[in-house]
Amino acid sequence: MKIAIMGGTFDPIHMGHLVTAEAVRHEFDIDEVLFVPTGNPPHKASMGITSAEHRYLMTVLATAANAHFNVSRIEIDREGTTYTVDTIKELSRMYGPDTQLYFITGADAVHEILNWKNSEELLQLCTFVAVTRPGYQKQQLLNHIENLRAQFHSSIKFLEVPALAISSSDIRKRVKEDSPIKYLVTSAVENYISKHNLYRHPVSFNQELVSKMSHYVKERLSQGRYEHTKGVVEMAIELANCYNVDTDKVFIAALFHDLAKEIPVEESLKLCKEYGVEIDQFEREHPHLIHGKLGACLLERDWGVTDSTILNSVRYHTVGRTHMTDIEKIIYLADMVERGRKPYPALEQIRRLAKHDLNKAMYTALSKSKEYVKSRGQEMHPITDVLLEEYKTYDI
Repeated sequence: MKIAIMGGTFDPIHMGHLVTAEAVRHEFDIDEVLFVPTGNPPHKASMGITSAEHRYLMTVLATAANAHFNVSRIEIDREGTTYTVDTIKELSRMYGPDTQLYFITGADAVHEILNWKNSEELLQLCTFVAVTRPGYQKQQLLNHIENLRAQFHSSIKFLEVPALAISSSDIRKRVKEDSPIKYLVTSAVENYISKHNLYRHPVSFNQELVSKMSHYVKERLSQGRYEHTKGVVEMAIELANCYNVDTDKVFIAALFHDLAKEIPVEESLKLCKEYGVEIDQFEREHPHLIHGKLGACLLERDWGVTDSTILNSVRYHTVGRTHMTDIEKIIYLADMVERGRKPYPALEQIRRLAKHDLNKAMYTALSKSKEYVKSRGQEMHPITDVLLEEYKTYDI
């Protein structure tokens, strides 16, 4: 049996991906093409792509009509950074020794393959198919392929596919500009993008800045907390698109919301005193709540952010405040319902409400949080009752 693996962020998947997969299937007599949307790819800015669930579902919709195409969750369900060699090894174990694996990749990636994790091992695990468009300067590629074959005894094929000048980045740009994407993606994907308001308000920061911000936050958090932060970023941007809210502000607030979460208590209290961060008596008695206020202070200090909407979204994401802005509500709720959260009784209800009515979601989130904390014999911040009174007309 022959299986070809087509990996990619698929943000979104487009006709060029499908044409390439079908061309490889036909040329090499492939039994099945397995599309594998990436989880956290090492070569991309870790906060700069659409949520894995959206990308997975669009890939399922795009490939559904072809009986030879299937989609795997293997990478999006894997925690941490995604590496091709780990995916190939896992698929090899799943399908067994009687299955021959092919890996479809672009010509540019082949030139960079020796920089990939465990590249020498990877070159022995499967047959690579280097795909180019007509007009590509292929002689240099062919020379490189021959060198890899000679050096590593690897199996690398070459295939030229129809010249479809389509890119995911161009499609995202066209959606943002309200230009048509019909026939660049399948109708199902087009409808999905429209239904979920994807790409209309993308984060506009360049990838270098996104990477710098992400690295700054990652250095200050444990791996588990950083994974949670990435989940909050994904969910917050998804909610921002639902309500036509500024995604740049939402991105910064979500990325930095837990910046001070893992600073030791004594140091946190010292920093609050040093920078004049006001904390009330309840917060002094429950110091785990002050990381929002301290995080906002550090965001302003280290990144020069002075926008009150961003700072307040970080500052009050732990307990809330009266008269919260939509961005503040989005960060508060995204923190509670990001997809990496361990299940709790009201999780799906709050997540569903958050996409349709922020105020109803706030009331439910506050009331369910109070019930949970009370059931454990603990106290909620006094602001909780004030907020419940503010949102009580949204009781469903």
